[in-house]
Amino acid sequence: MGIGQSTVIGWLTIVAFCLIEVPAQSQVTKTAGGTGWSVIQGFAENGVEGEVDSGTISGGGQGGFPNIVTGEAGSIGGGAGNRAAELATVAGGFCSSAGGFRSVIGGGGYNVADRDSATIAGGYGNRAIGSHATISGGTINAALEVNATVGGGSGNTASERHTFIGGGSSNKADGLASVTAGGLYNASLAAYAAVGGGISNVAKDRGAVVAGGAGNAAEGEDSTIAGGLNNRVSDNYGTVVGGRANQAGNSNSNPGDAPYASVGGGDSNLAAGAYSVVPGGAYNTAAGAFSFAAGRRSKINESCAGAFLYADATDHDFHSATANEFAVRATGGARFVTAANSQGESLAGVRLAGGSGAWESLSDRGTKKDFAAVDQQDILEKVASLPMMSWSYATQPSSIRHIGPVAQDFNATFELGQNERYISTVDADGVSLAAIQALYRRLREVELKLAAYTERMQVMETVIRDQQRRIESSAP
Repeated sequence: MGIGQSTVIGWLTIVAFCLIEVPAQSQVTKTAGGTGWSVIQGFAENGVEGEVDSGTISGGGQGGFPNIVTGEAGSIGGGAGNRAAELATVAGGFCSSAGGFRSVIGGGGYNVADRDSATIAGGYGNRAIGSHATISGGTINAALEVNATVGGGSGNTASERHTFIGGGSSNKADGLASVTAGGLYNASLAAYAAVGGGISNVAKDRGAVVAGGAGNAAEGEDSTIAGGLNNRVSDNYGTVVGGRANQAGNSNSNPGDAPYASVGGGDSNLAAGAYSVVPGGAYNTAAGAFSFAAGRRSKINESCAGAFLYADATDHDFHSATANEFAVRATGGARFVTAANSQGESLAGVRLAGGSGAWESLSDRGTKKDFAAVDQQDILEKVASLPMMSWSYATQPSSIRHIGPVAQDFNATFELGQNERYISTVDADGVSLAAIQALYRRLREVELKLAAYTERMQVMETVIRDQQRRIESSAP
């Protein structure tokens, strides 16, 4: 087969293109005395510094802004005004410097990666100047220490080793291995501290955490604020779950004297005692150690350790009276239900009606069974034989006296109740009423006998008067 005219023309065209010279902007240079070659393309002023003989510049550059490789095996993909050190890479962008060994800048402008293996993916004005520091992008972010990371955003600073900022704006991670995930004006200032997000939150002490919200401050060691507004934990290991203007801790100069205080939420609550708790509500204060204040305006002072206070919606303070007390303000009354049926209806319990001062026991006929008659006279005899003494409780001063039987005697005499160490008021009342009924019957018997005696006396008086008259009338 012969070679056609079109084929010959094609070959000649290829040869002609091969004979065309490489433009002046593309060059392959050998450093004087060096053993390798650097590949420099793009702007004529692109180049290498010193005795670098293994640099690569793929293109880019412009007047006054050449791309420069300053270290062996440095690489610049393009852009203008970029610099790459030994084994460093700048993929592109403008006026960025990968000055650290093995550092990388993906692009953007005015980015600086000046330490070993530092990385900036892109963005503007970012600085990764800690070894292995990383900035994914954004604007004017800084990763200043070993393994510091900024995911993006603007104006964020990760200034300690192993710190992390996910994004957001004007956030700080200043403590060892601290984390600020995002948000605005948030700061993790101590080792292992963390802020999840929100605005103007701060985790100030070791291991402190603020998950989110606004204006929250976790100032104690290992303290926690889940969210909310303007909440504060001033002492170690304290917790505020949420709400507004709540505080766990006493805010003095010693963050260790009110540890483990907790506020669940609500508004303007204060748990100021060690291990104190305010679950929620509004304007409650638990200043005593191990105290618990709930509702509205419950106030436990510092001297009342272990106090439990609940206040209803009445808009007045309800104060603790002593340590280790259980106090409830319930102006609508109180109920305790100890049994219920399948429909949830009460079968047993007591109540204290609003405005009342005495407990009422549920005594509905429908809640009782196994009725049996009682011998009131027998009960009266047993009451009469029941040992009755004056005594003091072992836990009270001897000057405080009481009168009554002991539970063991009461139980042995009447065989009532569930436990020989207790006397049920229901049983005591029942015994008293049965004895009163027996006394009433005896009194009625005495009254009937007395009435009969009175009637006989009246008859005898009448007979005597008649006899007296007869005697007087028969006298001479």
